[in-house]
Amino acid sequence: MPTVKAKPKLKLATLTVNAPISGEAILLTEHHCPLISHQLLGHGIAIRPVGSRVTAPCRAIVKHIAPTGHHLTLLTEHNVIIDIYIGDNAISTHGVGFTVKVVSGQQVIQGQELINLDLLKLKQSLPSVDVAVLISKGALKLTPLLGTKRAGEDPLLQLIVKKSDT
Repeated sequence: MPTVKAKPKLKLATLTVNAPISGEAILLTEHHCPLISHQLLGHGIAIRPVGSRVTAPCRAIVKHIAPTGHHLTLLTEHNVIIDIYIGDNAISTHGVGFTVKVVSGQQVIQGQELINLDLLKLKQSLPSVDVAVLISKGALKLTPLLGTKRAGEDPLLQLIVKKSDT
């Protein structure tokens, strides 16, 4: 009789994604941009910012930064891709109001400043300055944590991910 090999058990890990900016965490469906609110770019949460410092939500590598500074992509150690979008139609600012503090390929630690915003200028020129934190790859389960958040300190998303073999 042939022996049946058991499937190896899937090793899971929990990844906490902290708030990248201080403000009120809201459901993604409340974001002004339809691409984000309809979750076409990923699943996650939005923040109505009161602070101006965008920080790393966890330890990661900066994979991409838009030339305008309004969007960046992070890759975590568990191969989770986190996209941070700042504002609605922020590409129209041509980078005015965004001061990028990191470069593509850079390793960042939780709480490290990524971008500094001129929030007053951005509020005048954009329909919305809500910040979207999206998980576009790598999470098996995502739990948003609503309420008032402090940048780099308070949990924003709880993720269940496949454990990295590294």
